[in-house]
Amino acid sequence: MFHPDEPSRYAIGPEAGALRDADIEQAANAAEGRARDAHYDAGFCTHGSAVAYRPDPHHPAQHGLQPGQVRCTAGCNTVFESDDAWTQACTDPYSDPIRRH
Repeated sequence: MFHPDEPSRYAIGPEAGALRDADIEQAANAAEGRARDAHYDAGFCTHGSAVAYRPDPHHPAQHGLQPGQVRCTAGCNTVFESDDAWTQACTDPYSDPIRRH
C-alpha cells in the first residue's frame, strides 16, 4: 500500500531498504564533495592528483624526487615521503591543511 506522502520507490518491498541506503550514501558523498569544494575555495589543497618518482622522469614535477616519494600536482607541490602518506593526505585534507600556491 502506498501512502500519499511516501515516494513510490520506497514502497516496492525488499528493494526499499537498499534504495534508502543508496540515497543516504549519495547524500553523504554530496556533502563530502561540498566540504572539499569549500576547502579548495578557501585556498587549501585537496591533493587530488600527484606524480611519483621515476628513474626517467616523464613529468616536470617528477624531477628531483627520490625513490618512493610522491609530489602533489593539484596545487600545493608538496612532496610526500610515500604513496601511503599522499593517500592519507587525500583521504583527510582537513587535518593538516596545506595552502595551494
